[in-house]
Amino acid sequence: MDGPSQSTKRRLDTSLETPSLPAAKRARLFETNLQQPAPKRPRASFLEDHVGLTDRISGWLESIGSDREKRCRSDSYLHASSDDPIPRNRTRSAPQMAYNRDADGYAMPPTPNSYAGSFAPSIAPSGDAGATPGSSRSSRALVEDPFYRDQNLAANGIYMRYRDEPFPEHIASVVDTARKKRDSPGPSPDDVYRDRALGALEMEGLDEPDVEDYFRDRVFPKAGEENDLRRTYRQPMSRHAVPSSAKPKLRVSNPIPDMLYGYRRHHAFPDQQTQLISMGTEMNGTANTQGLMYPFFVIEFKGNGGDLWVATNQCLGGSASCVNIAERLNDQLRKCKSSKVQPVDSTVFSIAMNGEVARLYVSWKHNELDYYMQKVRSFLLQDPEHYIEFRKHVKNIIDWGRDKRLTEIRESLNTLLEAAGQSASEAAKARPPPRTSSASDSKRHCPSDPGYYE
Repeated sequence: MDGPSQSTKRRLDTSLETPSLPAAKRARLFETNLQQPAPKRPRASFLEDHVGLTDRISGWLESIGSDREKRCRSDSYLHASSDDPIPRNRTRSAPQMAYNRDADGYAMPPTPNSYAGSFAPSIAPSGDAGATPGSSRSSRALVEDPFYRDQNLAANGIYMRYRDEPFPEHIASVVDTARKKRDSPGPSPDDVYRDRALGALEMEGLDEPDVEDYFRDRVFPKAGEENDLRRTYRQPMSRHAVPSSAKPKLRVSNPIPDMLYGYRRHHAFPDQQTQLISMGTEMNGTANTQGLMYPFFVIEFKGNGGDLWVATNQCLGGSASCVNIAERLNDQLRKCKSSKVQPVDSTVFSIAMNGEVARLYVSWKHNELDYYMQKVRSFLLQDPEHYIEFRKHVKNIIDWGRDKRLTEIRESLNTLLEAAGQSASEAAKARPPPRTSSASDSKRHCPSDPGYYE
């Protein structure tokens, strides 16, 4: 069969190529070949309905918007913003801020002109809101602002020192008091290790109220009605106690310590009431509306999700305010001419802590303008040995405040009272004697006398 087929094909091809065909027929054959349509790509007809359904679903989704956009708490996670928060620089402190230093190596505050143009516009001009209206940080507390230390605290002479810098001699002596051994009984390491309530602070990530509730009476001693000490909770400190410079736009956030230790006025100073009254509330050591006097210990709690950097900022402002209260008493003592004058130790301790870590700080005033705070030690509260050490430091600080420091304040108030009495006596002696009336001055005129008058 191949032979005849091939022969037929050759004859067909030959007949097409032979010039014997009419010219018109050959033209029609070639035109037919040129106009043949191109082959179409195969397409499944059932896909046409599917594509139309997809388009309709996409249009519906676009019309209702993204559900995530409606549920997301912050636009910053979905859309770019020109006012995104600037990352916090947690390690900035006084030695790192390129300040000049005095002869003792302490950072000196910059001159007022150096502040111009150096501060971010997000700092609120007043109050505790951390930003100008309309910014992304307008509702944040001032102590949460990443520039709070470098701007507001530094502008008011409050600085944080690095932990490896040596303490001044008088501060080192007080810190040694906090570190000393105690003879009083306390929990054993095994007791702490088996404390399920303490372990829950780590395991369950409990919030600030739970952290405070655990440590409030287990570590921080109570201050009863018959005690010289007073302990207040979340009470705003008097504004006049807060260090303030001449720049109101860079104010220190008004401290509201979670816990504050000081003295009970009538119980701690029964013989000094006259002097305290004469000094007035802005000068007599009153720290808050609860009548707490001359505070010396600030505690700030955070939950395990809280920010200890913010708690440290709170300690900086609160401790400086407590130091400032004691230094006002020293200012009055320096004006006193009595030979018995002895300055009061204005050192103040503070703690920033959560359920796992506690940081102990000490604060003092370096000169007429500057306040410093420095870390004494950190404690890992879930470690039994650290927990016991932390408890020991707290108890020692309370004892120091109740004994040595309180005695100094009482003696200083007595000195001021004695000096005031002596000054009054000297003023009375220097006053000229009253003028004695003459006989003619004492003679009364009768009504009939023309010179009579009433």
